[in-house]
Amino acid sequence: MEKEKGSFKEFLAAVAPEQQAFVERLNNKLVEQGCDLVIKEAKSGYTASYRLEKKTVMNWVFRKSGILARIYGDNAKKYEDTIASLPADMQKKMTSARDCKRLMEPNACSDTCVKGFVYTLNGDTHKKCRNDGMFFLLTDESAEHIAGLVCAEVAARKSAS
Repeated sequence: MEKEKGSFKEFLAAVAPEQQAFVERLNNKLVEQGCDLVIKEAKSGYTASYRLEKKTVMNWVFRKSGILARIYGDNAKKYEDTIASLPADMQKKMTSARDCKRLMEPNACSDTCVKGFVYTLNGDTHKKCRNDGMFFLLTDESAEHIAGLVCAEVAARKSAS
């Protein structure tokens, strides 16, 4: 087990006050669903990672613009309906994210690359890098959609195991 670098309370204190209640609710929901929380200190503040069976499902990352959710959509194909229900700006963020080099060309990325994810939206198939394919700034508009995506990913992983 990695040494925890900060407590959830310290992490939460670094989150903008108007977003703390949502971050805490989502934390409780993910922990209830069996995710482990690992908090580390990074240059830009804390990172909080939620893991299910030792594989990260989501990170909270701090940037100058605010706090961002990086969701690792390994099973995105299983919840395309959730993706299709996202607001247009979140869909655009996903479809304009970098393509996964390794899904395009198996030897293109590093050997440690775990590959991106594939999903269909509006009839188009997308093969996106797992690092920024679902990377959203937390706002009042995006909050519940972020929760929907990460909970759909957790559910898909649990049904697969």
